[in-house]
Amino acid sequence: MKLKKIKIKNQENYTLCLLSEDQWISFRAVLDTVPDDGTKERAELEKASDDIITFLKNREFLEPKLNELIETAKNVTTDLLIAGKDVMPYRPLMYRDFMLCEAHIINSGRGFVKYTIPKVLTFIKLYEWLFRKPFPSFRPAKAWYDNPVYYKGNVMSFIGDGETVTYPKYATLKDYELELGMIITKDIINATEEEGLSAIGAFCVFNDFSARNVQFDEMKKTGFGPCKAKDFASAISTVVVTADEVLPVIDSLKTRVIINDKIVAEGQLDSFYHSLGKAVAYASKGESVYAGEFMGTGTIPNCCGMENDTLLECGDIIRIEIDKIGSLTNPINTKLL
Repeated sequence: MKLKKIKIKNQENYTLCLLSEDQWISFRAVLDTVPDDGTKERAELEKASDDIITFLKNREFLEPKLNELIETAKNVTTDLLIAGKDVMPYRPLMYRDFMLCEAHIINSGRGFVKYTIPKVLTFIKLYEWLFRKPFPSFRPAKAWYDNPVYYKGNVMSFIGDGETVTYPKYATLKDYELELGMIITKDIINATEEEGLSAIGAFCVFNDFSARNVQFDEMKKTGFGPCKAKDFASAISTVVVTADEVLPVIDSLKTRVIINDKIVAEGQLDSFYHSLGKAVAYASKGESVYAGEFMGTGTIPNCCGMENDTLLECGDIIRIEIDKIGSLTNPINTKLL
């Protein structure tokens, strides 16, 4: 199931939309077309018609009624899409970002050296050529292999597809991170790996924008962060796809980074060291994780500028794609904040 949210034209109201047979159908249009039958399912569907978390949280109960109403509405009219503007699917309650791919960590280490201390890059390349393994300091710490660690970011800086990203003035190395976004639709605590996986109701395309020049000092020199390196902007796609459509084929899904209409990097969702279920379960260890939270997988290998050697400049347009899930496009402001 693919879903999106729109702001209804000339109104302050919103409605969810469902992709059915290559046609977007708005919940509001369906509900307005079919008379109220007084059932509990109909009443609950009305409440969930503009809230993606409420709908996904109660999907098992609401989806049969929605499908029934859609079929009835199609017998009345073929126009079931209300005019409106696509908006961000929801504002997360909390945002946690993992770092699940070992290759991204190693590759980014090389990138940091190239951009910040290039004089030692030749020595590092020689070491890796001689010993046929990554330079020791590029590998994750032991704790990373033990548990799927994460940081918490700024939900108020989330933006949607098509919205402009404004980097702060201190950002001299403007980077991006193509990630798989996980939308949590169940309340859990001390979850098992299986329970953690089942708490993921849907996926989306996610871009974690970064100011790399300050990230090193924040994380390596203080032991805290990232904070100012990340908190200014994160973007999520308009369309979300339910987990049942994604999980059976997730390892085969390809990714692409496109800057100014040129493909600069490609990747694949096949290298998570920790499983998605384990990651979500770890977040719930000793605390509640609630429906409406958002979690990122961390960068898919090769899909950030530190790895593929293509950073952003003011005025660029970046588009990231994940097969079966969708795309996310954001122009980069010509001015700094």
